[in-house]
Amino acid sequence: MACQGVSHRAGKVRNVPTTLQDRIVFSIGEALAKARVSRSTYFRWVRTGRIPDTQFKDRNGHRVFTEEEVEILDSLANQLRESSAQTRLDF
Repeated sequence: MACQGVSHRAGKVRNVPTTLQDRIVFSIGEALAKARVSRSTYFRWVRTGRIPDTQFKDRNGHRVFTEEEVEILDSLANQLRESSAQTRLDF
């Protein structure tokens, strides 16, 4: 199980492809940025059962997302944003 991550060098963050069980995975920060979801919103949605949590964690216990999970998260986030926008009241 090869696991590489983000390289911090001279104050710059350089993304290095991360693999876990021969799959390319993204850190929680990368996945949430792609899905345009804040960290607090993600954890609230998981806690309330609106979306499933990721199925993988790296060797340090941090959540990592497969490409498929990022696509699903993005799709579900769009659906939740649309339904939330429809239920808002304008005063």
